[in-house]
Amino acid sequence: MEPVTLHADGLRLVAWEQRHLPDLARIYADPLIERFLVMPLPWTGSARDRYVETQRRHWGGGNPRWAVEEDGVLVGSMALTKSFPGEMTITYVTAPWARGRGVAQRGIRAVVAFGFERCGARRIAWDAIVGNHASRLAALRTGFTVEGVSRGGVNQRGTSRDCWIGGMLPGGLRGPDDPPPHYAVLKRQAAFFTAPQPVLETGAAGLRLRALRESDLGDLAKACADERTQRFTTVPRGYTRADAEAWLALSRARRAEGTAVLYALADEHDRYGGSVQLSLGEPGEAEIGYQVAPWARGRGWATAAVRRVARLGFEDLALEKVDWRAVVGNEASRRVAEKAGFTVEGVRRGLRHGEDGRVDSWIGSLFPEDLG
Repeated sequence: MEPVTLHADGLRLVAWEQRHLPDLARIYADPLIERFLVMPLPWTGSARDRYVETQRRHWGGGNPRWAVEEDGVLVGSMALTKSFPGEMTITYVTAPWARGRGVAQRGIRAVVAFGFERCGARRIAWDAIVGNHASRLAALRTGFTVEGVSRGGVNQRGTSRDCWIGGMLPGGLRGPDDPPPHYAVLKRQAAFFTAPQPVLETGAAGLRLRALRESDLGDLAKACADERTQRFTTVPRGYTRADAEAWLALSRARRAEGTAVLYALADEHDRYGGSVQLSLGEPGEAEIGYQVAPWARGRGWATAAVRRVARLGFEDLALEKVDWRAVVGNEASRRVAEKAGFTVEGVRRGLRHGEDGRVDSWIGSLFPEDLG
């Protein structure tokens, strides 16, 4: 196959030339690009010297490779690679100086159409290391279906990394005026989970909310081994530091996936005093959960933390509704929920509750206007 130039709404997708390499080196040196690319870095030596020749050989093997230009400036790269008979995989990179201009979306549309129409693909696959929300958002916007997570699916410079996987079939391409359902919500959430987790002030004396850290694990284990916490939450029985370590790893994985955000309650000395978590469900909805360490109870911190994290959900995650539930009899959790503005709606019978089997639970909800 000979190289083909594509035009895509102001972009030119052209064969690679030596003139592109200085800017390509700048792209590969960007910390965010380095975080999610799997290729060996730094990009030097024979890999760089032979790059243009290598891309031409790919074209000859039916694996198109494009430099993406806008107004004559390199703004990214696009590629299609044959993976299985009838299937190709798309990969793309946007230059740091071109982010936020829809470069990936415009390029994807042109490349996907080329793959189906000129290469005879019956399916185009996509993947990205979990946490690469920009790539995931561009894929969703252009019509890819994210099908799941491949655990340890890629090797990134000697480390196995989980990756999102997805695909598109002929006829699935979405145009500029055809966003997927709930795209505005997905876009807001992608921006939040891409950025560092913000520290939150609560207005309560001595309390701020921050990400959970390794230095918290001893106190976390003590808090979760408390009798009241064991009785009313689903934490493992006989909670140990190993359980705390597993919870920290899980919470970080969920944040990377964009499915949950966990905050630690920290006092004026930065000591851990509890946790509050938003777990995302259907678009625009989430469930909140919280627990307070025995040494931090009675200060009104749980209510302040719940209100602040719920507000973050409405303002930063585009939530429309936050749900709450607690085992019937957990009067402390119910008081916190009601003080924070939740309406207790009733009892759900026989909800799953970890090792306790099924128990009845109160359920409630919070809407933005309930925060006052």
